[in-house]
Amino acid sequence: MIKKRLDAQIRAENYDFIKAESEQRGIPMNTITDDLLTQAIAIKRGEVIEQQSLPVIREIIQTEVRKGLAQQRQDIREDMQLEFTNEFKAISRASDNRLAALIVRTLRDSSIVRRLAYTILSRSFGADFASKAYEDAKMKAGQELASRSKSKEGLED
Repeated sequence: MIKKRLDAQIRAENYDFIKAESEQRGIPMNTITDDLLTQAIAIKRGEVIEQQSLPVIREIIQTEVRKGLAQQRQDIREDMQLEFTNEFKAISRASDNRLAALIVRTLRDSSIVRRLAYTILSRSFGADFASKAYEDAKMKAGQELASRSKSKEGLED
């Protein structure tokens, strides 16, 4: 390594420190001064590098944090969607079961009412009249349902 001479005026306390270190450690003042200058230069270069690289490092960190937060939001959305879907399935299943039970009960009750009405009509007015009344009611109910479905189709168009 090539060495060059440096003649510089320095503060007295710095000179006294270097001289004391030299005497205490038994190392020449040139070596101690060279070590101190090397360290100071390294620190200064580090500050420059830090100042130049800090925006790049900041951008990298911000990008990674954004990616992490986006992934976390996506995971939370998926978890919530799964949780809500399971709840909706349970509610829907319970609603379907309730609706099916009501339909079965309605069918059973209407069958009972039909049989009771037929029996009452049959005993009061005879079996022929009860059969004709049943057939007439069945035909009118069918027509009424057909007219309702046609009127609903007209509203949808």
